[in-house]
Amino acid sequence: MARNKRKNKAVVKKIAEVRMNYLFHKAHDIFPSDKELANRYTYLARRYAQRAKIQIPNRWKKRICHKCKNLLYPGINCRTRIHSRGKGSHVSTTCLDCNHTTRYFIKLK
Repeated sequence: MARNKRKNKAVVKKIAEVRMNYLFHKAHDIFPSDKELANRYTYLARRYAQRAKIQIPNRWKKRICHKCKNLLYPGINCRTRIHSRGKGSHVSTTCLDCNHTTRYFIKLK
C-alpha cells in the first residue's frame, strides 16, 4: 500500500509540473491581448505548485510579482533595470501595477 502511495505522489507531481508549465506558457502568450486571463493562468499555475508541493522554476518565479502575484511582462507592466556597482550589482524589477521593486543580485566572479 505504501509503495502505491509513493507512485501516486510521483505521478501527481509530474502532472502538476506539466500543467504548471503549460499554464505559464499560455499566460505569457496571451498577456498582450488579455491581461486578466493571463493573471488567472498564473494564479492557477501557482496553485498547482502549492498543491503538489513542487517549486516553480526560476525562469517563471522571476516573472511573478512578489506582492500582487501578477505576471510581469517587461515593457508592459514592469520595468527592469541593471545596476552595476562593483560588489553590489543587481537587476531590479519594478511592477507597474503595485509599484513593488524586487532585486536579484548578480554574483561576480
